[in-house]
Amino acid sequence: MDNNTIEAFHIKSMEDGVLKLNTSTMYRWHIPKALRKEPIQQGDIVLVRTAKGKARVVVMQVFREEFEEAGRSYNRVLKVIERAPKRELVGGVSK
Repeated sequence: MDNNTIEAFHIKSMEDGVLKLNTSTMYRWHIPKALRKEPIQQGDIVLVRTAKGKARVVVMQVFREEFEEAGRSYNRVLKVIERAPKRELVGGVSK
């Protein structure tokens, strides 16, 4: 089963590679099937649709949610802007 939902924080600003996040509320978005081929992971920066237009967010969590059970629907992830660096395995244990 593919993960179909992300939880993320909005990015306030990005200066010299340092992100400033709005951590007051974590929001959820739906991952469309077309974006599930290469899974979105924690730490990725993605473009999402919001009530005020489009926004960049940092993914904090990716999971599977059955919308029929949850009874909720979310705005969509539009595209992946930047992938998080891959964690390298050292001696078979991830850092």
